[in-house]
Amino acid sequence: MPDTLSAFERHRLVDEWANGVELSGHPGISTLIERGRRVPAIRTAVRCGANILTYAELFDRIGRPATAERCERSMDGAVRLLADIAEAANSGVVLTLSVPTGSHSAAPRSPASTIALHPDALAAAVDDRRAVATDCRTQHVDRAMGSSDVRLLATDWACADTAVELLAALADGATLVVATEAQRQDPAALAELIATCAATHVVADANTLSRFTDTFAPTLASVRRWDVTGTRCPAILPGLLREIAPGSVAGFAYTAPEYAGVAARGPLDGSGRVRPIPGARVLVLDEALQPVPAGGYGQLFLGGAALAAEVPDTAADFVADPFTAGGRLCRTGIFGQWTADGWLTFTAVDSITNSVATLENTVSITDVGTVGETSAVTEIAA
Repeated sequence: MPDTLSAFERHRLVDEWANGVELSGHPGISTLIERGRRVPAIRTAVRCGANILTYAELFDRIGRPATAERCERSMDGAVRLLADIAEAANSGVVLTLSVPTGSHSAAPRSPASTIALHPDALAAAVDDRRAVATDCRTQHVDRAMGSSDVRLLATDWACADTAVELLAALADGATLVVATEAQRQDPAALAELIATCAATHVVADANTLSRFTDTFAPTLASVRRWDVTGTRCPAILPGLLREIAPGSVAGFAYTAPEYAGVAARGPLDGSGRVRPIPGARVLVLDEALQPVPAGGYGQLFLGGAALAAEVPDTAADFVADPFTAGGRLCRTGIFGQWTADGWLTFTAVDSITNSVATLENTVSITDVGTVGETSAVTEIAA
């Protein structure tokens, strides 16, 4: 480590700030799927485009021969994905998932074509997702239909992220609505989908939701929670979501192909600041794999409970964790910095040694006020 860092600073950069709190116990994949099987059969499980499957129909279909690739953004693709997850959980093998071209386009490098996940890594990511969704669950539960949660996914079709959302929704007895690519790209169509299905939770990247500024401001009263993903949070977005869904809550999250689900989360306040979630490890390192002091820029490396397994396509991106015996890290290709008070923000750079251009709409942490808690969620008050 650089001689300029004190022991206190080193501890913060490679331990205190870098690590989310330790994970508690969580259900395995087989248990999550079994919970889905116990949901009332007539409740809607998944909706994609014009296709709808009830819980009974979904679990009936996963026992049949696959008719689609799981990387397809379609009902058949979702069914294939769930069937492959169940098979991997039963056999204990690593699940290899496709990462379609264009997925996670925030990264300056081309993502690998596949990602491999141990069942335990996927289960850890699902546990985090369920905990976040529980933060704003609706209270009404119909005895015949089950949970009234309707979770809408409007992100790039990346199989690991989709797997997390699908398993979390099924384990909670919720309905998962998958926006088609056409709906995701058209703000009017997306607003209509949210209103028509009465979505209570919306998961979407910041760019997708920012398109609402290009059209009318819809009123989406059913939405109780927004989970916004990306590395850039436009300053206009918090107020926009507050306007179209008064009383909702929102959070900002960083996801990466190398990590199942979310790796870091923070408030949706326009700053784009995040901190590692429970079980995650995020380091900002220089080209010598040494920690970069707060305020300096370096490349993000991920480790922790939901880190992807190494496969031929991704092996070159994995390195030994210099600060944890036996630990592994994955190079993300994303650059960022720690603020003086331990928040992670992202930057747009070509390399660590080149000049740094902070993202266009990122605001100073001092502009959003002092944060006294490490809560991952900020409430959007009316």
